[in-house]
Amino acid sequence: MPDSPWLALRQAEEAVGKNRPEEAHRLIEPLIADGYRKASRLARDVVRGYVARATKFLDQNNLGAAWGDLLAAEALNTGDKSVAELRQTLSRLGLVQAAAALEAGEPLNTVATVGRLRERGVRHPDLALLESLAQDWGLAAELADRGEFLRCLAELDKVRPRLPCPTTGIDRFRAEVEDRHAKFRAAVGRLYDAAEARLWRDALAAAEQVLAVAPEHREAKAVRGKAWLAAVPFEGNGRAGESAAGQADARTLPYAANTAAATLTRSVAPPPLPLSSLGSAPLPKRFLLWVDGVGGYLVCLANRVTFGQATGEAPVDVPLFADVSRLHAEVTRDGEGYVVESGKGVLVNGKPANRAVLAAGDRVTLGATCQFLFHKPVAVSSTARLELTSGHRLPVAVDGVLLMGNELILGPGPESHVAIRGLPAQVLIYRSKDGLGVRVADGRFRIDDRPCHDRAALPLPSVVSSDAFTFAVEPVSGRL
Repeated sequence: MPDSPWLALRQAEEAVGKNRPEEAHRLIEPLIADGYRKASRLARDVVRGYVARATKFLDQNNLGAAWGDLLAAEALNTGDKSVAELRQTLSRLGLVQAAAALEAGEPLNTVATVGRLRERGVRHPDLALLESLAQDWGLAAELADRGEFLRCLAELDKVRPRLPCPTTGIDRFRAEVEDRHAKFRAAVGRLYDAAEARLWRDALAAAEQVLAVAPEHREAKAVRGKAWLAAVPFEGNGRAGESAAGQADARTLPYAANTAAATLTRSVAPPPLPLSSLGSAPLPKRFLLWVDGVGGYLVCLANRVTFGQATGEAPVDVPLFADVSRLHAEVTRDGEGYVVESGKGVLVNGKPANRAVLAAGDRVTLGATCQFLFHKPVAVSSTARLELTSGHRLPVAVDGVLLMGNELILGPGPESHVAIRGLPAQVLIYRSKDGLGVRVADGRFRIDDRPCHDRAALPLPSVVSSDAFTFAVEPVSGRL
């Protein structure tokens, strides 16, 4: 800023005349803070410059730039009527955009639009309705991806009559779901028949057909993992004489299948599956854990875990369908324990905090309403569990988030990270220099139908089972 207030005012007036309100704003802001009346009077001209430019941006359909000028004008707080009128106009257009996204069959865009409007201070009763409808639609889509098509159609039928816009998009989506359902019914029957008959190449083809219409179908993923192991020939394990036709079939498997099978079958030693079978593959940043009869968990392995809006531009480790920022907070595991930090601010047990060390039982609130409880069920373990208590959801239907330290304990009692009622002994998922491993206290278990004893490498994806439990693990790549 110039040393002379008079010179600063003169330069600000010139900036207003040249349609550069942001430059004038920068010059007069410290003068207004110091009580210069002329600067306060000039602020009205700056505001009118912002509003005029925002109106031009509106004509060009550049709503983001128009909002930027509005927020800058509001920061000067002159009480100009044109600012309030501009806010009303932009708010109405935002609501129209959110409804239009629903009409077009894009519920995730609706959630993103509502989130942006709330960040810009829009408070309108229609926002909650549009967000609720979009989230329910997203849940229905998630059910379809898991192969629960009848539940998906039922949810869509609940959403449709509540839409404040034409039903073009949801009708089109429903028709697509019905078509996927028909293909699913045909493919899943072939999948189960082929798996029961141990016709693994047929099972692999059927699994790919099921996953093409229901990409999160757990049974199809499990059968596909078994089929990869059975369909791709082992090197040096007594099957070198397999027919050329059979080997040609293996070579024509999808690249991802060949890659996963090669990783899973790198070791040629007989069961139990040794830790060295994973080579030196790096640990994934996240994976999904599905425990039969208990539920699903997103397991985060990094020391720093980020939280934010599910549809934000910035990828986060724990995406939430909630009124939070794109990158709202992070939880870090360090020498202090677990620390939550947020530039947007969070509440810990109802008290505002930008940074706080978490203790077992703490209730953390992100945004206005998204809450989770922080648990440390095993005192000697650094692993923590986050329990969503506010009803908000992730893009994948999980029951909680596990922040995994060196180990993850599945056990029968409360001193377990995942409690499995009736489990006779603890099951341990742990980190090793070669990746992930699993240890079962009572000794015998199977990984993808391969007998194991005591401990073994844990490939991703795979299914681990015994007479007392079954769980599946699968990696998460990119966004959920």
